Amino acid sequence: MDILFESNSSRGAFRTSLPGLALRIDGRPESYSVKDFSVNGLAFAAGKESFAVDEQFKVDFVLGKKELLTGLEIKIVRDIGEGLMGCIYVDLDKYQEARLDKLVLEVQKRMILLRKKKGAS
Repeated sequence: MDILFESNSSRGAFRTSLPGLALRIDGRPESYSVKDFSVNGLAFAAGKESFAVDEQFKVDFVLGKKELLTGLEIKIVRDIGEGLMGCIYVDLDKYQEARLDKLVLEVQKRMILLRKKKGAS
């Protein structure tokens, strides 16, 4: 499993990606690929769909058939270009915050293990 590490202090949070992670938007039939995510927000590939800045949606994070996080509220804050939309989370409850923190931490742990394995070989 390839895990991308990006640390950008200007964004204020560790951003990472998880291959296969998708965003399911409430009321829309298809899923959207999550480019990267952090405890503060995410970027997703909108494809040919049109989204407007300031739109808000209820979403779920899914990996394959498994729902990792459900009922998150996101707000689109910018059109990054090339079909990517930048979002922030809106009014997460304590459970959602804890699950998001845990997901980011798990990806960080896997990234560290992969680095150690590469260094040992």
